[in-house]
Amino acid sequence: MDIQLVFDTTTSAAPNGFTAAVDYAASQLDSLITNNVTVTIDVSWDNSGTVLGEAQPYFASGGLYSYASVVAALRANAQTSTQLAAVNNMPATDPTGGKGVYLTIAQAEALKLPATALSNQLGGIDGAVTFGTGGGVLNFSTTNGAVAGEIDFTGTAEHELSHALGRADFNDGSNYTLMDLYAYSSPGTLQSTPYAPTYFSINDGQTTLASFDTTSDYSDWADQTQYRNDAFGAYTYPGYATTISAVDTTLMSVLGFDVACFCPGTMILTPGGEVAVECLSIGDEVVTPNGPARIKWIGRSAYEGRFLAGNPLMLPVIFLPGALGEGLPRRKMSVSSGHGVFLHGVLVPAWRLVNQVSVLQGEVEGVVEYLHIDLDRHDLLTADGCLSESWGNGVPRSWFQNAAEYAALYPGEDKTYAPCAPRVEDGLVLEALREWVNGQTGLPRAVEPQGALHGAVEQAGPDICAGWAQCPQAPEQPVSLLVMAGGEILARLAANIYRADLRAAGIGKGCCGFAVKLPEGITGEISVRRASDGAVLGWMERKAA
Repeated sequence: MDIQLVFDTTTSAAPNGFTAAVDYAASQLDSLITNNVTVTIDVSWDNSGTVLGEAQPYFASGGLYSYASVVAALRANAQTSTQLAAVNNMPATDPTGGKGVYLTIAQAEALKLPATALSNQLGGIDGAVTFGTGGGVLNFSTTNGAVAGEIDFTGTAEHELSHALGRADFNDGSNYTLMDLYAYSSPGTLQSTPYAPTYFSINDGQTTLASFDTTSDYSDWADQTQYRNDAFGAYTYPGYATTISAVDTTLMSVLGFDVACFCPGTMILTPGGEVAVECLSIGDEVVTPNGPARIKWIGRSAYEGRFLAGNPLMLPVIFLPGALGEGLPRRKMSVSSGHGVFLHGVLVPAWRLVNQVSVLQGEVEGVVEYLHIDLDRHDLLTADGCLSESWGNGVPRSWFQNAAEYAALYPGEDKTYAPCAPRVEDGLVLEALREWVNGQTGLPRAVEPQGALHGAVEQAGPDICAGWAQCPQAPEQPVSLLVMAGGEILARLAANIYRADLRAAGIGKGCCGFAVKLPEGITGEISVRRASDGAVLGWMERKAA
């Protein structure tokens, strides 16, 4: 999508940083929504101090399209299994009673329906937004939304721009936007009373994905703690970073827009065949080496690209077909960086296998969405033909945006699972596995880096020898080291342990630490040398207290 912003004359009074922040919010939605359409939105600034954000979506073709034509367009333009499932679960009988459905110009164009502007629209404008301080202090940063006492303006801009695109409803049981067709008061019953409790569902009201607000704007999520970091929440709170969440991307995808996400689309093997991970539900069964297993819960999390920049522990990893052996995976497979891939009897975090040829990791725009399948045990799933792990306590459940769902389903329960296989995150075994993966795509065997040896021995006894080492000429290639005492080799190792302090210091991606247990009864001074040429690694400088 290409969102063109027209800043009117009132915005000359806006604070510094305003224009850049609105531009950034628009670019986030541009990268999130992949439909090849251009939408022009007027932007204004309110000096009264009473308005934080308002939006005016402009409707197309006199506003109304027949229910049958909207359903047909949704089905014809569905790009994902989620979109197809949503349209297949829409009411079989026209709930509008023949009146039709209101679509915004952006929605109509995305669905390839005629989009003639209303007569009161001037200059080709497709929607409008107005911003102000709302009596608060605005934070215009695009990298740090959580500043104490300040309102995250980027999230506010995303909120209002998404309204202008089509996140709008009537909520009166008489007039219908597309969003009204996903608002339920109970299973099988669309909402009909303004400000009555309603919820977002894409399966005829059987499953609640989020609750709508009843106190402010009923096209927003309810004023609940779980939505305070959500750009589509009804209220914004100082000190909270508000971003587009997983449920937000689901909503936009069923409102006629094609949404670019990572990880949804991965095909999981079930007793009945392969099923897209986003179509699985609690209670469904999946195939494991130990037999069918019931899904206990599905953890969901989503992040905007701006918060993941340069972080290998959060950016998604893409395995191209054949990266893990002939025909494995069967298709391009996207997983979270820490997701354990089963390889030669062990689990390896996906990001440690990145070679930027067959296993890719890079910066992203838009929203990254992760789904984690939780069974009654830690086990192996077959995803796109490859074995990889189910959720296994790698991160706390509290990190997931639907953690409250788990707490409600299993009050007071948060047991730890025994690992189903050893996990390899560093050391010589990791290097051997990396070498094997590289060999599948014809990459030459890694040669020991030559050049200066940087680093330090930070601890040498009595039990542990630890520190870090790096060759600046090949900063991401682990250095092979020998730990010695009295001329005797005590250990051979690879300096490839991840350390957050090294990454923060700008030392590559931080994967150049080492630590090894020392044998008892050592005699002689301990030294650490590069295996290829015997270069000695220096000691860490110590400062006087």
